[in-house]
Amino acid sequence: MSFGKVRYYMKQEKENEKTRKPKYGIFYCIKWLVRRMWQWDRSLIWSSVALVPLSVLLYAIGLYTPSIILDSLQTNEDFNQIALIITVLLCATLFFNLVKDFISRIRELAENHNANRFYWEIMKAEMQKDFFLYYDPEYKKIKNRVSQILGNGGDGSPGRFVIRFSDMAANVLCFLLFGSVISMLSPWIILLLVAGSLITLLPRRYQQNRDHEERDERNANSQKMNYLSWHLSNEPRAAKDIRLYGFAPFLDDKVRAVIGEHVRLLRHQQRNRSLSSYVSFGVGFLRDGCAYLFLIRNAIHGNLSSAEFVLYFNAIARLSSFIDGIVQYIGSAHEAALGTSDCIVYFDENHNKMNHEAGIPLPKGRPLSIEFRHVTYQYPKGEQPVLKDISFQIAAGENISLVGLNGAGKTTLAKLMCGLILPDQGEILIDGHPLGEYNRDELYTLFSMVPQDYTILPTTIAENLAFQDRSEIDDSLLWDCLEKAGIADRIRSLPKGIDTPMNKQFDEDAVNFSGGEMQKLLLARAIYHHSSVLILDEPTAALDAIAENHIYQNYRELTEHTTSVFISHRLASTRFCDRIYLLDGARLAESGTHEELMALGGKYRELFDIQSKYYREGGNSHEE
Repeated sequence: MSFGKVRYYMKQEKENEKTRKPKYGIFYCIKWLVRRMWQWDRSLIWSSVALVPLSVLLYAIGLYTPSIILDSLQTNEDFNQIALIITVLLCATLFFNLVKDFISRIRELAENHNANRFYWEIMKAEMQKDFFLYYDPEYKKIKNRVSQILGNGGDGSPGRFVIRFSDMAANVLCFLLFGSVISMLSPWIILLLVAGSLITLLPRRYQQNRDHEERDERNANSQKMNYLSWHLSNEPRAAKDIRLYGFAPFLDDKVRAVIGEHVRLLRHQQRNRSLSSYVSFGVGFLRDGCAYLFLIRNAIHGNLSSAEFVLYFNAIARLSSFIDGIVQYIGSAHEAALGTSDCIVYFDENHNKMNHEAGIPLPKGRPLSIEFRHVTYQYPKGEQPVLKDISFQIAAGENISLVGLNGAGKTTLAKLMCGLILPDQGEILIDGHPLGEYNRDELYTLFSMVPQDYTILPTTIAENLAFQDRSEIDDSLLWDCLEKAGIADRIRSLPKGIDTPMNKQFDEDAVNFSGGEMQKLLLARAIYHHSSVLILDEPTAALDAIAENHIYQNYRELTEHTTSVFISHRLASTRFCDRIYLLDGARLAESGTHEELMALGGKYRELFDIQSKYYREGGNSHEE
């Protein structure tokens, strides 16, 4: 893709983000949150509710205490009476503050618990969603937004939304209480304070909308920073390459560029927030100043006693803060609604396309036939299809090979075959039935795969190979699979054998395996599951010549009672297969046995001769 097209797509995405609105309204978001948190940890709900009357009561005590004491002093009441009043008020303040602090701590713990539960729900959702979504840019945007919301823990986080709503309720009740006090002086003061605060809502809403519009750009920058930080600081393989090839100066420029972009985005965000703060400060200064001047004027003219002056002065100061708080919470609620709306889209909307309901009975314990009918597939935002109008059949129990140059689409075809990704056109049939007729999770049990890219879980060799709880693993079968894969002797040499941990980041006693040893372990894993279809994607790429020859000689035994697909770019390694399919130019160019394709004299013969010449010349030069 050209640089101009990249810039065009980025500009279009930014314009689309500016016009994007939250999909769900604020009250629906509140209902959604309360329902989930009531199931997870309802103490966040009841503690937030309990803090509302407590907050109002403490503010009321704080409002009336100074004027009551001053009025008692001016009326020359008995000292013991005054001391009793002060003692009662202070004790009440102390008691209710302790209760409020205790409940606030419960709410804080509940918020953390709910945040952790959200993280767990994300991990659980990711494990359940269809694999093709990892290639979907729109889905990745939503997922990144949700992760960023929960990671920041700000007003946009769901737990904070509930807290902000209860705080807003307390502010509204305090506004009504303090407003009723000030209304006895003049209702115009209330109108002045409210009007001034409403003016500040406009720049605050503008700032929050700008923050939301630029969130995807900040998320992308954060991902780049995290990637560079991890690979430069914690990844031994990257550290090795950086030193061997003198890559540090280039990476220094790359890191500076990413950090520079981060600083630019941060400055832009702070500039938006500063503008909102300056407007709020200026309007608040004029608003409160006019209210205090009105109050002082009445006191000078003798319309207010000292106790009344103190009461109204405190009421005006507090009422301004309550109005500001309400305005701030309205803005925060808007931000939280945007974040929570994204959470609803992520968790509740069905992004899946595979069948997650009951499917047709699963054909187990026997080889299966596979058929591609005019299948076309193009990766999202790709410029052209990776596979185009692919049609072929694999008979049950047949051993076939997919060959072609790197990037020909062999691995993509294997993912389509398993149902990990779905074709844009055409259909794929397993045992005569379209993929969509099978339940997705049941369908996956039909396939075992030795992939090029793999993941090692933070657990033992046995659990990594069997994907079962340790008590359910058949040790004798597992050792037999290790023998067939040619890795059993290496595992026996380990003190803990198949119970050896495999991830050093989680266990210091873990063992690191070479690339060739990992391929053997992956092969043992595929054999252990004894699925109906076995897919081997470049299974010998990291093996030495002896180990590779061992795989070829025992291939028939390894694939007994299965339909097998052997993927390779090395044509000489596929002679033992029943049939060979050659992918070239996104299409199925040729098919047949090795002898038939050589006799055809087409693309297969051309590639085979080139590779044979390379190995012959390489061997001769080595001997010389």
